[in-house]
Amino acid sequence: MKLFATVLASGLILSGCALGNDGKSRSADESINGEAAYLEYCAGCHEQGMFGAPREGEPRDWESRSALWQAVLMEHAKEGYFNMPARGGRTDLPDEVINAAAEYMLEKTFPDRPKD
Repeated sequence: MKLFATVLASGLILSGCALGNDGKSRSADESINGEAAYLEYCAGCHEQGMFGAPREGEPRDWESRSALWQAVLMEHAKEGYFNMPARGGRTDLPDEVINAAAEYMLEKTFPDRPKD
């Protein structure tokens, strides 16, 4: 029963990561840029470092990540990783939205990195 309660609580917390700051979710077909996508689907966890999520704008949070972190980040954002739900918990989000959000997070965290 304790395990069930833990799993249920984790699911409820993670589902909050998929909601925007106003607690409302948006449809995937809305036109959205990287910053808006990050704020809508990722910031709920990544701004506070929830469950060990690396924080946007904090390069030290990324130091222990893979040397292939950009490619790995894109994969994890789409497929999920440990406590991070795939696509921010919104399986209906297209790759373009996920890529834009991840790219925005990288640009804010590593503004001097070479552009693709």
